Amino acid sequence: MECNVGLKEQKLRVLAGLALIGIGAYYNTKPLAALGIIPILTGMTRYCPVNQLIGYNGCTDKSVKDFT
Repeated sequence: MECNVGLKEQKLRVLAGLALIGIGAYYNTKPLAALGIIPILTGMTRYCPVNQLIGYNGCTDKSVKDFT
C-alpha cells in the first residue's frame, strides 16, 4: 500500500474519528460511533482507498511511500 494521506490530513482524520466516536457515545448512536473507526484506521495506516480512486495523493514525503 502506498502512502496517500499526508501528515496534517492524518492528524485531522484521527481527531475527526475520535470526535465521531465521542458524539456517538454521548447521543447513544452506535452507527455514528462505528463510523468513527474508518477515519481513525485510514489515518493510522496513512492509506485511503477513496483517495486512490480519485487520484489524490497528499503524502509528499517520498521516503515514506511503501508499507511493506
